[in-house]
Amino acid sequence: MVFLVDAFNLIASYTYAYNVSEDDIQENMEQLRKTDWFQQYLKSEPYRQLLITDKGVRVRIGKLNNKRLAKNPHKESYQHIVTKALQKKIIVSDA
Repeated sequence: MVFLVDAFNLIASYTYAYNVSEDDIQENMEQLRKTDWFQQYLKSEPYRQLLITDKGVRVRIGKLNNKRLAKNPHKESYQHIVTKALQKKIIVSDA
């Protein structure tokens, strides 16, 4: 029982350590809009809705490193992170 409480406290503190502001999200979205793959997501309706309204997807985008993203928004790892977040939400909504 003590282990479960400790695990929960660790997860809760880790979650709050990454506070993401709407400004962070908007700044990262602006950088990602420069890429072709992100433009394709914005044109595809289920993904567009997730990018605009889903808090989990938006927070994940906001957690990306702003400075690195500004230097190279075309880096493949950003595409992988965003795609994974979107697919996770699509799978959950289909279930």
